[in-house]
Amino acid sequence: MSARVSETTIRVRYAETDQMGVVYHARYLDWCDVARTEYLRDHGASYRDLAAGGLLLAVVDAPVPRRAPAAY
Repeated sequence: MSARVSETTIRVRYAETDQMGVVYHARYLDWCDVARTEYLRDHGASYRDLAAGGLLLAVVDAPVPRRAPAAY
């Protein structure tokens, strides 16, 4: 079984950074949600479709490994 892949590009906005231009850590979770939404769209589904079918996507843990901080 091959893995389904989707790629999403997000541009850092100034409002998402601190005074040194580094992205505030909680923004990564917002971006994960954007990526999840785009993944569903790319594969013919949506949150609305899933909810209508009784499937809800709850986040219970969110380890977000990073190589380096994102910056503006």
